[in-house]
Amino acid sequence: MLNYRSTFHFLVIACALHSSLFCTAQTTAVPMSKRQITETMAKVRNGKTSTIRTDAAEHLAELTRGIDPNKVDDATLTELEYLLDTSEDSVRYWVAATLGNLGPRAKVAVPKLLKLLAEVDCARGSLTSAPAIRSALERIGVTPPPPPNCDAKKEQK
Repeated sequence: MLNYRSTFHFLVIACALHSSLFCTAQTTAVPMSKRQITETMAKVRNGKTSTIRTDAAEHLAELTRGIDPNKVDDATLTELEYLLDTSEDSVRYWVAATLGNLGPRAKVAVPKLLKLLAEVDCARGSLTSAPAIRSALERIGVTPPPPPNCDAKKEQK
């Protein structure tokens, strides 16, 4: 039968073991980030459904949140920029968020982000990529243009 002392020792050992595992997981996760980002970008490109591609793009934004942008190489930045070429606005939303997570390091994507913003600013829908693109531009260090008056554009047509 366990008494107070043996229960206490059990808890101390369990906590030490947990801390040891937690620290090991933290140190091994850093080198895997490049591989995880590469694999996730492949899912964004090649996922069989829009949902799979969107979920992968969202995961990409999660992976890059808090990452040191200087550890992202130029090839990866170029690949991220190419992911904006999709016609799926939900994917572009999360790719823009990913680029915003990289701040000024993602400056290479600014021309494409500005072009996309002009295309999606007046898009209809409950969620478009426009807010994520605007946020990404700001985080990169570029002031986005003011939102257009979309109602005035419709009246002109």
